[in-house]
Amino acid sequence: MTREDAAAPWSRLWKAGVLHSCATGIQGNYDGAIRAFWERQFDALDDGARVVDLGTGNGPLLLLARERAAARGVGLELHGVDLADIDPVHAIVDGERLYAGIRFHPRTSACELPFADGEVDMLCSQFGFEYAPREQAVAELLRVARPRARIALVVHSDDSIVARVSVEQRKGCAFLRASPVIEHARALVPVLYRAAQARRAGTAPPDGEARRLAFNQAAQALLEAIDAMPGAQVLRNTAQQIRAALEHAARAPEQADALLARLHESLQDEDQRLGHLQDALLGAGELEALAARLREHGYATTHAALEQRPGVKIGWSLEAVRG
Repeated sequence: MTREDAAAPWSRLWKAGVLHSCATGIQGNYDGAIRAFWERQFDALDDGARVVDLGTGNGPLLLLARERAAARGVGLELHGVDLADIDPVHAIVDGERLYAGIRFHPRTSACELPFADGEVDMLCSQFGFEYAPREQAVAELLRVARPRARIALVVHSDDSIVARVSVEQRKGCAFLRASPVIEHARALVPVLYRAAQARRAGTAPPDGEARRLAFNQAAQALLEAIDAMPGAQVLRNTAQQIRAALEHAARAPEQADALLARLHESLQDEDQRLGHLQDALLGAGELEALAARLREHGYATTHAALEQRPGVKIGWSLEAVRG
């Protein structure tokens, strides 16, 4: 698989207009303990500091950095790097105004940053850095960091709520990969359309019983899977989207089919992103090894479990300062 192929599911996610990958659990920009961590990091920056956000997606950290800088009356030079083909200015509503002054670098690896040696004041990442090959990414951070640079990361942990949810979600994705429910829903669309035409014309509806039966059986299996896997939200979302698509079939069959086709693609993307996430999970030993690598180069490091709510670990935080 090429680098572009690996990034494609993420490119489609960001172009769909979500602000960050926690969009289903956090409304708006980051809040709670995540926001508090980042506010503390950004408030330590001097006027004119160059900030590079790795795995930026649609740039929520950069928006928060600029917000904190404006509150203090200072300015920051803000850059967002992502391997995905990001375009926040056009993906997010009112993007031209929202991202004014922020420079994004799409299709750019954290292992090949477009900056000269020693010219970055802060390197940060929220659930992005750990997806890159670790040794190469660390070496690149060390290369571009100024002598007194700050590194701040929030990374996935193998004992977080994110890790637990990902397991259930992948079980749901596995069921849907094996299920013909979307295929049968697409086959049902013309049946529903022709039946609606017949009703309007006052004629007998065409026979579509075999397709109805096939869909109903697959849909029933999906409902049973929802009951059996309550933690797999992807199953409930899929059922809702199939229902919504079929509601268009009577009057707009092309639209209904297009919705179902996009649903099929989005489920493939979700499964791939979850696989990437699970590959990126860090245990306590791996986190300490990362901190030790930074300490070898003169950084003082602090790392800890990050709880978004009491008892709900969302990942690890790591901050490294070289002074």
